[in-house]
Amino acid sequence: MTPVSWTSEQSIAVLGALRSILTLNGTAACSDAEGQLLEGVRQVILRHPELTDAQTSQFPQPADVAAAITDHEHRRRAGELLAVAPYATRPFDNTKLHISDRFVEALGEDMHEMESFNGAREKHCRHLEYCTLRRMLADVLPSDDKAAVEKELQKLVGDAEGNPEELARYQALEKLPEGSLGRGFWKFYRQFNWPLPGDPRWISEDLTVRHDLVHVLCDYDITVNGEFMVAGFTTGNSQRFPWMIAMLGFTPPYVSTGESFQPADFLAAYQQGLNAKASFVDDWDFWPKMSESLSDLRQRYGIEVLT
Repeated sequence: MTPVSWTSEQSIAVLGALRSILTLNGTAACSDAEGQLLEGVRQVILRHPELTDAQTSQFPQPADVAAAITDHEHRRRAGELLAVAPYATRPFDNTKLHISDRFVEALGEDMHEMESFNGAREKHCRHLEYCTLRRMLADVLPSDDKAAVEKELQKLVGDAEGNPEELARYQALEKLPEGSLGRGFWKFYRQFNWPLPGDPRWISEDLTVRHDLVHVLCDYDITVNGEFMVAGFTTGNSQRFPWMIAMLGFTPPYVSTGESFQPADFLAAYQQGLNAKASFVDDWDFWPKMSESLSDLRQRYGIEVLT
């Protein structure tokens, strides 16, 4: 990920801003997870292990951070880091979000307009929550009583009304040729007995389908490690918010479990996404590709399934 070089001054400003967000401007203590996040940013992203706690424990004003980071590329990347910081622990704190947004605004980067960025941030965070939820459905909804399960799912998705036309479109994927992208998507849902998009018991097409098509295209499973691999691929493949996706991938609920995460798999998936000859993340129009062969699509887009 770029940029690969940060000055000490830039790094101190970023770390100070992050600490301001995570500690509510010094009025609260960092949690263990937040402390690990700060350390990871210092060593892995900013690459300044020599900086001391005394240097990075200041609480700069937004204008101070903007003065320390003047070029467009570093401002944009710093803004993404600061924008995802409030999501390091749950429940999310609106005060942290407010402090974060003030820093991002001071950097002067519109981040594809701040409102759009916040919407994308929330969308990717929900991706992770929904993936965790459906892995837990067997435990959350252990009953074999269909009526009881449907009632509980209706509560989970709130006021969702469903979309019969959309549901019919996804049901029709069953009739596509074996080995096609659409048939693979239908089978992916079928094997876990998930309701299809458009079903009142499921969640929106926009929040789930591109994510799940990455599972199908790359043949990633739905273990915690498989979800990390989707986050890794998406990070390398996104043209808009790669850092945000990577950082959210390492915030709860996943990182808090530590279950079966394989760093080498994450990095391999990241490289897959980076090398792919098209973006499947931000605004991919996937419907024209649903009838096409998975093997042909993988070959065309340079996606080699990991063994």
